[in-house]
Amino acid sequence: MKGYFAGLDIGGTNGRLKICDAQGTVLGEFTAQGCSLNTDGAEKSRLRYRALVLPALSQLNLEPGCCHGICVAASGIDSPSDEYNCRSSFEEMGFPPEKLLVLNDCEVFLHMTKEPALVVISGTGSVCFGRDKDGTIHRTGGWNHIISDEGSGFAMGLKILKAVGDELSGRITCPILTPLILERTGLDTLEKIDDFINANLMEKSEIARLSPLAYEAAVQGDMEAIRIHRECSEALWGLIRDTAFKMKKNSPADGLDMWLWGSVLVKNDLIRRLVEEKTKEEMPGAVAGIPAMSALDTALKAAMSQQ
Repeated sequence: MKGYFAGLDIGGTNGRLKICDAQGTVLGEFTAQGCSLNTDGAEKSRLRYRALVLPALSQLNLEPGCCHGICVAASGIDSPSDEYNCRSSFEEMGFPPEKLLVLNDCEVFLHMTKEPALVVISGTGSVCFGRDKDGTIHRTGGWNHIISDEGSGFAMGLKILKAVGDELSGRITCPILTPLILERTGLDTLEKIDDFINANLMEKSEIARLSPLAYEAAVQGDMEAIRIHRECSEALWGLIRDTAFKMKKNSPADGLDMWLWGSVLVKNDLIRRLVEEKTKEEMPGAVAGIPAMSALDTALKAAMSQQ
């Protein structure tokens, strides 16, 4: 059987897989439902990993045991036990343990350079990682969506539901946001909003899917939607600030690469601009921007370094 390399980017909403041969020629790219170990649990995550990987290998007539290197960049890899559970899932499929690299889906971007760097992700969830000049990894946030995930799509979705609920209660007015939510979701009573939250609180991707509607309302001038964006951007800046503080003793203030990633920071230019402006004001030496290489391609590059 022919050898190959595989990179995976598994977020809370979507999982992506890219496979190339030993010469770097891409053999296929695949998408399936994502998961987050710290909220979905080991068993559900194991099933979703398999649902992404095994059909793809079958389609390409590849075997796990012939993999020359695989990098799994997955949401919810927050502890040694999480890494163990993820690793075990792939070893169970037949991937060679010595060829398997398991990382948090945010941490993978630190493999783009050997210099001190920082990356903040805001998608379904949020987290920030930094690597100082000694190679020490510092992390802030992303522990779970109940006590953390500040500034994420999930956090934005909850703020949207609260704002709409407050208008339905006669406390505030959201002239653009509320009609938009009612039209797109049918959540036109407090009871329906309550039922929706209770049904989806542990399936955070469902609540996170509401976040683009806040952007639609904000660009049309809805002040509550703009407030939500400001609050989320401040929360993301807090992740950056606290990670940079941990790195400060062992990293230069000037020329620090800072990458912004995740669906919220990439697709929502209002949030991204607010975060970039705050960073420029407070950390003028940092160079912020969207990575030229995606998380999936970075994972594949890391996989190829395993040989």
